[in-house]
Amino acid sequence: MVPMHFLFRADASLTTGTGHVVRCATLAAHLVKTGHDIQFLCRETVGNLIGWLESQGMPVLRLAQHDGAAEPETADAQASKAAIGNTRYDWLVVDHYDLGDRWEKDMASQADRVMAIDDLGRHHDCDLLVDQNYPNPIHQMYQAAASAKCVLLLGPEFALVRPEFTKLRSHSLARQRDKLSKVLVFMGGSDPLNETSKALNGIALAGISDLAIDVVIGGNNPHRSVVEAAYGRLPSAQLHVQTQQMADLLASADCAIGAGGSTTWERCVLGVPALVTILADNQEPIAVVVAAAGAHRVLGWHDAITAKDYADALRMLDGEKLRRMSEVAASLCDGMGVARIAFHLSEQPEPSIRSKTLHA
Repeated sequence: MVPMHFLFRADASLTTGTGHVVRCATLAAHLVKTGHDIQFLCRETVGNLIGWLESQGMPVLRLAQHDGAAEPETADAQASKAAIGNTRYDWLVVDHYDLGDRWEKDMASQADRVMAIDDLGRHHDCDLLVDQNYPNPIHQMYQAAASAKCVLLLGPEFALVRPEFTKLRSHSLARQRDKLSKVLVFMGGSDPLNETSKALNGIALAGISDLAIDVVIGGNNPHRSVVEAAYGRLPSAQLHVQTQQMADLLASADCAIGAGGSTTWERCVLGVPALVTILADNQEPIAVVVAAAGAHRVLGWHDAITAKDYADALRMLDGEKLRRMSEVAASLCDGMGVARIAFHLSEQPEPSIRSKTLHA
């Protein structure tokens, strides 16, 4: 195998969350393990994960933070080229809601091929496009707009789930979730809206006896003191900050309370039922279709949900509902998406042959 060179362009912040960087890091770690070289290119936003990436042994080139609204794609491309210099990559991987086809065209000279990770149905000028979400109308938008050169990898079979979740899949699915005895609360790495505290207030209001609670927040959570006060009123609760044991905590839960983002697929791999709150526009389509399949229950948008809504939803969970949701969740995602994507990245380009389109 000839080692290839990959550049990942992704950002984390208090407003956009940590999901883009984390899922890119998941793919990057797999590529390093299989003998390839990787580099990240990240902007120094408030709440970035540059330090975390470097602690994982992943080299990072930095872009200076800019003021005001999102920088135009052409300006970001110019700054990116300046940071990269004369380095050329086999693959450029971009996972960023503010960067699309204009940026990809401007950056095409820096790499042989471009891979985009997206779930908004935007136009892209790339060779490989990944949308890990459950089949929904957005996938049809990609299929209608994709160029002949672009391979589409659509669906949870390509979900970028960390290997620690996949390793615990058999163990977690073997558990008997026939009673609500342990709940995990996780609203994303930043949770700028402090939905965590509201959920904890709902758990207290539910008054379920002998209920153990694990509360997970990111190191950048701006509401940590409020969360600590809320979980402190629950004697059986434990707080975990920027934990490395997320897979173990989730596997031991009978139900999760969380957002509708990338954690959806971690829950599905482990067959964990969930009560889901929608925190952002991009979460709604996937949350709705996964709920329709029966893997979790959507409570609604965060601004319309009260602590009482969390309490009522928890009281309604019995053994039969938990088992049924667990079975459906496990059927949606097997956790092998990283390996499947890496296989396509390792394929040599065949410009004379129309690329195949895959979907779940």
